[in-house]
Order: sequence, then C-alpha cells, then structure tokens
Amino acid sequence: MRKVPLSKKQKRAEKIKKMLIHAGIWLAGLIIVIALGIFAVRGFGIRTVIIDQSMNPTLQNEDVVLLNKLCYKIGSPKRMNVVAVRIGTSENSPTYVRRIIGLPGETVQIKNGKVYVYDTELELTFNDAVIENAGVAEKGVTLGDDEYFVLCDDYNNNRDDSRLDSIGIIDSEQILGKVWMIVSPFSRLGLVH
Repeated sequence: MRKVPLSKKQKRAEKIKKMLIHAGIWLAGLIIVIALGIFAVRGFGIRTVIIDQSMNPTLQNEDVVLLNKLCYKIGSPKRMNVVAVRIGTSENSPTYVRRIIGLPGETVQIKNGKVYVYDTELELTFNDAVIENAGVAEKGVTLGDDEYFVLCDDYNNNRDDSRLDSIGIIDSEQILGKVWMIVSPFSRLGLVH
C-alpha cells in the first residue's frame, strides 16, 4: 500500500499538533514540579533557629534546622525524636526544641538521676550525666492520650522542659514537627538524631 503524500495544509496541521502535545507535556511537567516544590517547602522546609544551649551537644546556639511537619500527620512521634513544640496557644507563643522521652499512656519518673519509663531505666545516649533535678517527675508523671514528656539534651544546665510546671506535659497539638536536619552553619550540616 502506497502512502498518500500530505498536503501543505495537512503538514502544517500535523506540525501544530506535535507542538501542542510537546507544550502540553512541558506545562504538565512544570505544574508537577511547582506542586512538588510547594509540598516540600510546606512539609519539610520550615526553618527554625536554635536560640539557646538546651539541646547541646545535639544542637547548638544559632544552628538553623529544618522541621518535618508532615511526618506526624501520617504517623505519631516516637521516643527520642527531637521536636519543635509551641508552649501556649497563640502564634506568638514561644517555641522550644526538645527530645521526646515519654509517650502517651506511659508513666515517666526521674529517680536517682535516671529516667524510668514503667520502672524500666531508659538509656539516654545523648547525655550520660546524672540528672540533678527531677522536677515534677520525681514522683512520676502518668501521661494521658496524646501527651508527651520532653527533656532538654543538656538537662542539668537547662530545665525548660516537662520537668517544670510552666512547660509541663506536651500535648500532640503543640508539636510543630520533627527536627530532621541542620542546614547552617555549613560545618554542622547533617541529619539530627
């Protein structure tokens, strides 16, 4: 079977059709890239600056960190996660970065300088010093549903954590996200554990 040659008008129509298909593919790709960028910035690009020494040696004063807000929308905070928490209900309430020690429903107690969850000693790999002040956890604190007990990594030099009545137990709604990466200074660039 012999191919019938296309007329100039048909060739032009074919060329326009191909150009429209390529433009449509390019536009769809652009829309996908923009959507992924917005998703990444809204979920993973939230920046916070550390303004104290309470999380030494994990985080230092003036470290710039990124928060993952999405991980707790699809899952729950885990023990030893480093999180940003808002103390108070307004947007202007202070934000602290702390480590989760106790999970919902658990009983946390600090006795003899150690942390116990259900009377089992919890190994604190980020700081091996004896805890000098147990605060409200001296007699044990039982957490309710959606409640967390948080602790500073530098717990003997800072007490702005769940040991103080002014901070207290953290509700899941106060957790802004998981601190997952140090982005500045460049010499400290890396994941947060």
